[in-house]
Amino acid sequence: MNKILRKIAFLCTALLVLTSCGLDLQEDYDYKSSVEDPHVNMSAWDFFQTRQDIFSELTQAIEYAGLKDYYTQEEVLYTFLALNNEAMQSWRADNFPGTETITECSVDKVKELLLYHIVDGDYSSYGQLQVEPMFVLTLLPGENGLMTMAVRKSPWQQAVGQIVINDTGSNGNSPQRTAKTSNIMPLNGVIHVFDKYCIYKK
Repeated sequence: MNKILRKIAFLCTALLVLTSCGLDLQEDYDYKSSVEDPHVNMSAWDFFQTRQDIFSELTQAIEYAGLKDYYTQEEVLYTFLALNNEAMQSWRADNFPGTETITECSVDKVKELLLYHIVDGDYSSYGQLQVEPMFVLTLLPGENGLMTMAVRKSPWQQAVGQIVINDTGSNGNSPQRTAKTSNIMPLNGVIHVFDKYCIYKK
């Protein structure tokens, strides 16, 4: 008897919920699609100044290595692989253990690091990059400047539009790096943000 009463109570409650709405089913709606504008109306250098919470060590390294002109000029378009503080600290720990600031490191090595993270031309996921890794020209001359770039575009991949540097097996034994934030468009190119530094390895 108890089971029957519970079933009746459940059915009554369900009917009450279904009939109490009184609203018709919405058949369509006006959807206005929009994409956030990736353009920032400033140079890469000025953009880094607005985010000193994550780029303080990078900007210090740029000034220390004497490369600020690349980031401030607006005549040539570059792809800036911006290393956040985590990436810069990791590079220091791997190459100059025990140092606390970038100015304690070899200025030549800091310059090499930064030149490897500037690519000649503006490469974003808005058409310039391909799914297959392609070699690009970094500002670091010689073999150590070899780099490949690609973009994830397959719909079944979780990170569609994500920029990949040195995709596994595409550039010797170079470790693969994936951008944390991609396609920030300053006046002098494009910025992709990384939390691990990129490096060429044979």
